[in-house]
Amino acid sequence: MTNAEFITFITPILTAIGVFIAAFGVWQNTQNAKKRATIDMIMAERNDKLLQEAIASVNQMAKEDVIFAIYASDDESNFEKRKHIIKLLNQREFVSAGVLGGALHETMYKNFSYSMFLRDWNNLKSFVYELRQKRKNPTIFQEFELLAIKWQNKPLKTKV
Repeated sequence: MTNAEFITFITPILTAIGVFIAAFGVWQNTQNAKKRATIDMIMAERNDKLLQEAIASVNQMAKEDVIFAIYASDDESNFEKRKHIIKLLNQREFVSAGVLGGALHETMYKNFSYSMFLRDWNNLKSFVYELRQKRKNPTIFQEFELLAIKWQNKPLKTKV
């Protein structure tokens, strides 16, 4: 094999290797960006005083065996509790859309928030179903529901 034949033979192979290395680099950078965005989002959740108040309020209602569906009405007497429920649902929906849309790192978020996330879905799904019925809108908080069902069907595994 002459030098010219060797160069003709090896050039496509080296080009393919270069493309593969570049694609892997882009993929790795994307994964790192998703992880960084997920960490930033988790830290923002922890530092959001109103969200933490909403979580505490919803957890307290759950301990009192409240039927969350009753808060789906626009009754003014339920305003404060309903406000906390909506705040928590909006946050869970936002995160779910980010995870399902690929903007956030699902495994990292699942490892960190699995129990709390599913607890919130199980507590609030009756509210969501009632709100959908009252508003005649079947898509309200659907991303939250989809991710919760996905995680219920594929539970977090123990690492120990």
